[in-house]
Amino acid sequence: MNNLKFYRIIDIKYRYEIHFNNDIIKYELLQAHPFGEIRAHKVFERILDIDTTLSEIKWGNKYSSIGNTRDLSVNLLPNRTVFGSFQKSNVNIPWMKKIIDWADSYILPIVKTSEQHLSDYTSRLLSNNNIDKEQVKMLLRTADIGVSDFVLKKEIRDIPQPLIELILKDDSAPEPLKNKVMDDPTTEDINVKMIHNGAQGGVELDFNEESNGTKRYYELSSILLKLTNESHFVTVDELESRMHPDLYQHFLNTYLSNAKNSQLVFTTHMREFLNDRDLFRDDSVWFTEKNDIGATQLYSLADFGSDILRNSSNRYNAYRIGRLGAIPNLGGTHINIENRQ
Repeated sequence: MNNLKFYRIIDIKYRYEIHFNNDIIKYELLQAHPFGEIRAHKVFERILDIDTTLSEIKWGNKYSSIGNTRDLSVNLLPNRTVFGSFQKSNVNIPWMKKIIDWADSYILPIVKTSEQHLSDYTSRLLSNNNIDKEQVKMLLRTADIGVSDFVLKKEIRDIPQPLIELILKDDSAPEPLKNKVMDDPTTEDINVKMIHNGAQGGVELDFNEESNGTKRYYELSSILLKLTNESHFVTVDELESRMHPDLYQHFLNTYLSNAKNSQLVFTTHMREFLNDRDLFRDDSVWFTEKNDIGATQLYSLADFGSDILRNSSNRYNAYRIGRLGAIPNLGGTHINIENRQ
């Protein structure tokens, strides 16, 4: 697999290239292009010898004076990047730490369809004033899900003694967590009450009583505000999950209309967005298709020639009738019930 990215950190744009498979990292290249300069220059190049599984780091001319190459090389395992080696080494390379710190703040955790307690994440951001409540209320109102306001109620609970003992005996538990549990054996829950407009005023409902679509949009509101108010990269699995198609489209339109320096990558089974060529360029739409041996192939709409997809072609119809691939090869629907007992 090849991965090529451009990142801007303060006054330098970095180009990072990596070639890898499930077992080893074959090649890495980092280039820096300071703003105001005509050309980019090499920071480092990492090359793996397949036979010996040993790697060599070649530094660019402006970085050849780095005296920590040996310490980095000791920790440079075949399946570890140069950045990973740096994090495992007791060395001081300020510009490399700056890149890693930027990545930690820029890249948000993956949003999955499985339970991640994302509503708790949103509630804690609100409770700590990391996102603005009025903006969340605005998102909920414009989504037409019937919510006019919401209330956050904190509840302090004692941590059960058996759980405390498990944490203290767990060698893998972080020391700060153990110290916190010993100093303050309580936990804080944040309960959310949604307020709906009723005939006689506001009606308060517990968050767990809301529809899946309402809960999902509340959860994603924090992600949406992070993307629009700040600079982040996030991936969302099955963005349409638990949402009405119009609400899903409304979320995308809100992101595209307001985000400036963020990136959203999402997977979806919804085909209808292919109709909107103005919002989604061909090179931003990618398909996944399994081949005969079960491996997944990835390709873009931009890969198709004019013989298959012309500028005037309807992309949705082309996909629906199978011209673009990436559709399930379904079998028959008949079930043999003659031998059923």
